[in-house]
Amino acid sequence: MARKDLVALYGRLGLIVAAFAFIASIVAGPILQRLWLSPVTVSEHSTEPVFRLPEPVALQVESQG
Repeated sequence: MARKDLVALYGRLGLIVAAFAFIASIVAGPILQRLWLSPVTVSEHSTEPVFRLPEPVALQVESQG
């Protein structure tokens, strides 16, 4: 075979392998993501609240004389 024919053959084979790898990665991505990610989440509890409510303002009632 001539060099030109070999380059064309290996180029086609390379594209076929790349296409199969691309499709396999699309299919395997979500499956592997489910296996690797843990459904358990760890959180830290704090004794202090994240936000505080404003303290109530005491209303002063004026007596009418």
